[in-house]
Parts: sequence; C-alpha cells; structure tokens
Amino acid sequence: MIINRSFSSSFAKEERFGSLKSLVLLVVIAILATSNSYAQASFETIDGLRYLIDSDAKTATLTANTGEKYSGDIVVPEKVKASDGVEYPVTAFADNAFNNCKGLKSITIPSSVTSLGMSCFSASGLTSITIPYSVTSLGNDCFHSCDALTSITIPSSVTSLGDYCFSYSGLTSITIPSSVTSLGKSCFEWCRGLTSITIPSSVTSLGSSCFYMCIYNHRTTKTNQKYPSVN
Repeated sequence: MIINRSFSSSFAKEERFGSLKSLVLLVVIAILATSNSYAQASFETIDGLRYLIDSDAKTATLTANTGEKYSGDIVVPEKVKASDGVEYPVTAFADNAFNNCKGLKSITIPSSVTSLGMSCFSASGLTSITIPYSVTSLGNDCFHSCDALTSITIPSSVTSLGDYCFSYSGLTSITIPSSVTSLGKSCFEWCRGLTSITIPSSVTSLGSSCFYMCIYNHRTTKTNQKYPSVN
C-alpha cells in the first residue's frame, strides 16, 4: 500500500508538472502570435494625417492625431503610400478620429472608405461633409454635438443610423434615404433646431428617445407611412 501511494503521488506530481508546461507553452504561443499580429500594423503620418497601416490586410485606417488636433478643410485620399513604398487604400475612419477637433471645417471622404467609427466627428467644428456611397452605416455618436453641422446628405448606401448619431447637433433639416431601416437610440436627441425631417417607409424601427427634446413636434414629413410612435 505504501508503494502504491508513493507511486500515485509521484505520478500526480508529474501530471501536474506536465500540465503546467503545457499551459506555459500555450501562453508563449499566444504571446508570439499577438506580437506577430502587431508587427503587421504600424502608425504613420502621411501628408499631415495619421494612419494605422496594416501590411497584412493591405489597408490603411485614418486615426486621431496624437499631437495637434486636425483642423481646416480636409480631403482624404483614396490611397496612401507608406514608408515601405506600398500604396494602401484608406478603408475606414477609426473611433474618435476627429473627436473634439474644434478647428475642423469640412471633410471629403474617399469612396474607398466603408466604415465611420464611433464618435468619429463628435464635438468637432464640422460644417460640411461629403459621405460616399461606399459607407453603409454611421456609428454611434458619429456626429454627436456637432453644433455647426446644420445639414447633411446621407447616401442611399447607408442602412442604419447608430445610437446618438446626431444628438445635440445643429441639424435644421435632414432627408433619410429609403435604404435606412432603423434609427438608433436618441439618434436626434436635443436637436433643438431640427424643423424638417423626411423619414421613408423603409424605417421600421425607432430607438428610444429618438427625437427627445426636438421642438419640431410632428412637422416631420413621412412617405407612405404613418408617423411611428417614439418612446
């Protein structure tokens, strides 16, 4: 019996040690994999704009500037040439890319861009923007607190407007294309200057407080549909 217990104890120790080695090996593999992933991406400033260059995916994402905030009239190119000599298409604007850029006036987005991140232009001084048909959705808080933005043209490629998308903005009128099927929570909350909005019959879902504190009441224009209930 003593021999059996000793053998059992020894076997258990070896098993635990083996499990520990396996765990350490898995952690090392995970770290190496993560390091390799990060090695494929790097930040570069090109013509005054900061991008995340992903050499593996062959894409560039416009990001917030780490130094001085973006300002003035900005035209984003469809492709940028990185330090490795390769041209990368600009496919997205990162979260907070132009957040709080008070000096920003206008921006032209290339047709290569398909995604605008959360709070992309939030609290910026934006007065004019051109959104290409390649963009399919406007992220949460995308134009939140854009006081100087009084009008915007949403392309028919967009299918949804995120939560708080235009809340606290300076919008006075807006036409939503028939491609849109839903308006996010508090989408137009506190748009006190909003007096005209056209909502197509394709919109079947309105988020809670979608038009909270909008003074336009029911002067909304609807096409082929009764005015929907708003929470």
